[in-house]
Amino acid sequence: MHDKLSPSDLRRGSLGRLSVQERIEVAAYITSFGVYHLDQEGHIRSWNPGAQRLTGFTARDVLGRPFAQLFGREAVAKRQPAQVLNFCRAHQRVREEQWRTRADGGSFLADVSMELARRKDDGAILAFVEVFEDITERKEREDALYRQATRDPLTGVVNRGHFTEVANKEVDRAKRFSEPLSIALLDIDHFKHVNDTYGHAAGDSALKAFTAAVEGDVRAIDLMGRVGGEEFALLLPRASATAAAEMLQRTRQVVSALRVSADDGRIFGFTVSGGVAELRDRSTNLAMLLRQADAALYRAKREGRNQIIVWKDLEDIVRARR
Repeated sequence: MHDKLSPSDLRRGSLGRLSVQERIEVAAYITSFGVYHLDQEGHIRSWNPGAQRLTGFTARDVLGRPFAQLFGREAVAKRQPAQVLNFCRAHQRVREEQWRTRADGGSFLADVSMELARRKDDGAILAFVEVFEDITERKEREDALYRQATRDPLTGVVNRGHFTEVANKEVDRAKRFSEPLSIALLDIDHFKHVNDTYGHAAGDSALKAFTAAVEGDVRAIDLMGRVGGEEFALLLPRASATAAAEMLQRTRQVVSALRVSADDGRIFGFTVSGGVAELRDRSTNLAMLLRQADAALYRAKREGRNQIIVWKDLEDIVRARR
């Protein structure tokens, strides 16, 4: 019966009103999740079957040992175990996800809930009681679903929907703090010719090489999204149009130097054209920025390709310096 209890039953509800000793006695029958307690100094004083199953540590391995034994070396070096206990002392409880170590040297992501047990008469600390469960597989499934919903499956960059969501938030933030922001649209030149000449597999290879090169050249704060077949958008926070154009001129040269191998062994290269628009007084939202960047991109295509054009206003499109 006890093993049908969930971790939340130990965190709150009827078991939350039990004494430390009563919780330990109940936990002794539970194998689906870990329950144990620490003394005032942070040494492990109990260890239930669930904790042994999840970590591989037996009671003999851990009893009397410091709390830090349950963490990896990096976490210990950063003093995470001490920080957890100090936070619990100050706030009575901790609820978070933590990486924990196993007896075999492996690790797992744990959903951890720690509560402070105090003596009623004087408030002295009696123990820290922790309940934990392994959520590694659940998080991996969640991350896979999130990636599937937000990423382009071929190139790995974000898809149009996620790019639009993030970019809208960044545009609002830039307007709120009066910071520069630019949007760029990049389009691989003559991509249909690549597909027709070398095959669609080679075209896919070109797309993957292109996105890897661009993401490797831009800043960590920039975001690349696939918004069409061979068209990609770049969100460039804290970058004026001039700064964005200079950055993308360098990126354009990096792309021009790429070489891709087709299935039949033929080697080919390709170029990219781009349009840049900057958030200004008249650029009130993302949709307008994308229209401006698209107009600049169209101009770049019409005037010979393999270049970056900056949109200045509806009547004034000037070529960025090469």
